[in-house]
Amino acid sequence: MAQDEPFKPGQTWTYRGATPVSSRVIIGAVDNLEGEDQPVVSISVTDAPIPNDGKPLQTVPHLPIAANVLRESVVELEGTGTIPDGFGHGYGLWRQAYDSGKGGYFTISVEEIVGLLRSQLGQQPVAK
Repeated sequence: MAQDEPFKPGQTWTYRGATPVSSRVIIGAVDNLEGEDQPVVSISVTDAPIPNDGKPLQTVPHLPIAANVLRESVVELEGTGTIPDGFGHGYGLWRQAYDSGKGGYFTISVEEIVGLLRSQLGQQPVAK
């Protein structure tokens, strides 16, 4: 069963509540961090338009999320592919922040994260 698959970089997953339904989670990295009771999985979310100064951001390049929460969010492993551009940069910034005690990770579902980003970024005034 796909739900039992260990998370590995490059995997492409469908997820619960994806809007549009073509939106996918791509695994970028899996970290077993000291002091954490479970891995933190760094993901990209594709085809999930997020408001961004009038030009929707189609791919969220990097989001760190607790492995158990991600496990509850994903539905089906579709295969493996390329990790989106921008992932490495976002991941590097996050690891630097995390390692210095200033970065965290999500413990809410992928659907909730995307919704949160849409509501937060959608409320910003549009540049004229």
